[in-house]
Amino acid sequence: MSSKKGAVIKQASFLMAAGLLCRVIGLLYRSPLNGIIGEAGSGYYSYANDWYSILLLISAYSIPTAVSKVMSERLALKRYRDAQKVFRASLIYVLLVGGVTSILCYVLAPFLLKNATGAVLALRVLAPTILLSGLLGVMRGYFQAQNTMLPTAISQIGEQIINAIVSITAAYFFTRSVTGEDLIGQMGAAGGTLGTGAGVVTALVFMCFVYAINRKKIQKRMLRDVSYKEDSYKDIFKVILLMVTPIIISTCVYNVSVVINQSIYTSMSIRNGLTEKAAAEAYSAFSYYCNPILNIPIAMGSAMATAIIPAVSTHYALGEKKEVVNRIDECIKFTMFIAIPATIGLAVLSRPVIHLLYPSADASFAGSVMSIGAISVVFSCFASVTNGILQGIGKPKLPVIHSAIALVFDVIFMFLFMWLGLGVYGVMIVTVLYTLIVCILNAMSLRNLLNYRMKLRKGYLYPVLSAAGMGVLVAAIYWIPSLLLPDVMGRYVISAAITAAAVIVGVLVYMILYLKISKMPPEEIKKLPMGTKILRVARMLHLV
Repeated sequence: MSSKKGAVIKQASFLMAAGLLCRVIGLLYRSPLNGIIGEAGSGYYSYANDWYSILLLISAYSIPTAVSKVMSERLALKRYRDAQKVFRASLIYVLLVGGVTSILCYVLAPFLLKNATGAVLALRVLAPTILLSGLLGVMRGYFQAQNTMLPTAISQIGEQIINAIVSITAAYFFTRSVTGEDLIGQMGAAGGTLGTGAGVVTALVFMCFVYAINRKKIQKRMLRDVSYKEDSYKDIFKVILLMVTPIIISTCVYNVSVVINQSIYTSMSIRNGLTEKAAAEAYSAFSYYCNPILNIPIAMGSAMATAIIPAVSTHYALGEKKEVVNRIDECIKFTMFIAIPATIGLAVLSRPVIHLLYPSADASFAGSVMSIGAISVVFSCFASVTNGILQGIGKPKLPVIHSAIALVFDVIFMFLFMWLGLGVYGVMIVTVLYTLIVCILNAMSLRNLLNYRMKLRKGYLYPVLSAAGMGVLVAAIYWIPSLLLPDVMGRYVISAAITAAAVIVGVLVYMILYLKISKMPPEEIKKLPMGTKILRVARMLHLV
C-alpha cells in the first residue's frame, strides 16, 4: 500500500521537475526577448497571451483533465475498449471545437483587443496553436489516465526549449526591417508568439511517437477486455461533454479574471490619462516580469492536481473513500511543503530576483509588485489541488460555482482599486484575493463532501515555521550587504552572485529546519523529489 501511495507523489514529481525546468527556460528566454521587442512589445505579448489562454481554456485546455478522469474510471474497471473509445471521441471533440475556436480567434482578434490594437497580429499568429494544443492535450490526458506522467513531462520540456529558440529567433527577424518603438513592439510580439506554436507542434509529434511505440501493447490489452457492457460513441460523447463542460467553465471562470482585470486596468488607465503604450509598459511589470516567476511554484501545484485526478477517480470509482482521504492528505502536505517556502522566499528576494532575471527592468517597481503577489503562490497551489480533487470525485460543478463567486468579488475590487489609483498594484492585490476566496470555498466543500479536515500541524505549521527561519536568514544574507554597501551591491555580477547564494542557502536551511521540526520518517522522505539522496544526507547530519 505504501508503494501505491508513493506512486502519486512520484508521478507528480515528474511533472513538477518538468514544470520547474520549463519555467526556468521561460524566464531565461524572456530577458533577451524583452531586449529585442522592448517594453511595449512585452506588453503586447502579454495581452495576446492572456486572450490566447482564455480561448484555449474554452476549447481544449481542460481536455487532459477530462480524458484522464473518464479513462481512468474505465481502466479501473478493466473496460479497455471503452477507454480507447474515450480517446478517439476526445480527438473528434477537439478537432471540432478547437478548429472553430482557432478560426474565431483569428477573425475576432481586432474586437477582442480593441483597447490594445498593437497585440492583434500576435494573437492572430497564436490562432492555429489553439487547435494543435487541443490535440496535444488529448495525447497527454491519454497517458495521464494510466498514471504515466513521464511522456507528458518530457514533451513539456521539449515544447519549452523549441518555444524559447523560435521565439527569440523569430522576434529578431520580424523586427529587423521595421523602425519605430511601437511597430517594433508589434512585430516583435508576433515573432515571440510564433515560438508558442512551434513548441506545441514539437510536443505533439513526440506524443504521437510515444503512442505509436505503445500501440501494439494497447491493442493486446483491448483483446483481453472481457467486460460484458460496452458504451456506444453516443454515450461516450455525452460523458465527455458532461465532464468537459463543467471543467471548461471552471477553468475559464478561474482564469477569465486575468482578461477582465486586464481590460479594466487598460480602459481605466487610458481614461486617467495614460497612453496605450504607457499602460502596456506598466502592465508588463505584472504580466511579463512577475507572473512567470510566481508561476514556477504554482506550476508544481498544478502538476500535483494533474497527478491526483486519476488516482482519486480510481479509488472513488471503487468506493475506497478512506484511500481518497489519504491521497488528499498526502498531496496537500507535499504541495504546502513546496508552496509555503516559495512564497516567503519570493517575498523576501523579489527585487534582487527581478534584477537577476531582467537586468533592464525597473526592479524596484516590479519587485514591490511581486512581493505583494507572492502570497498568491500558496493560495493558487491549494486551489489547483482542491479543484483537481473535486473534479476527481465527480463534483466538477463546484469549482465553477466557487470561481464564479470569486469573480464577482474580483470585478468589484478591481474597479475600486483602479478608482483609488492603485494601478498595477491593484491588479496584483485582486489576484491574491481571488485565489484566497476560491481556497476557502473549496476547503468548505471538501469538509462537507468527505468530512475532510486539514491537518494544520503537519500540513501547514511545520513548513511555516521552517520557512520563517529560512526567510530571516535569506533576508540577512542579501539585504544587510545591500544596505551597508549599496554601491557594491548595485553591480550586476555581485548582486547576482549574492542572490544565487541566498537562494541556495535558503533551500538547505529550509530542509534542515523542516526535518528537525517535523521529524519526518525515512519512508516519507523517500517520496520527495531526490528523496533517497536527501535521506542519505539527512542521516549523515543526524537529522533523521
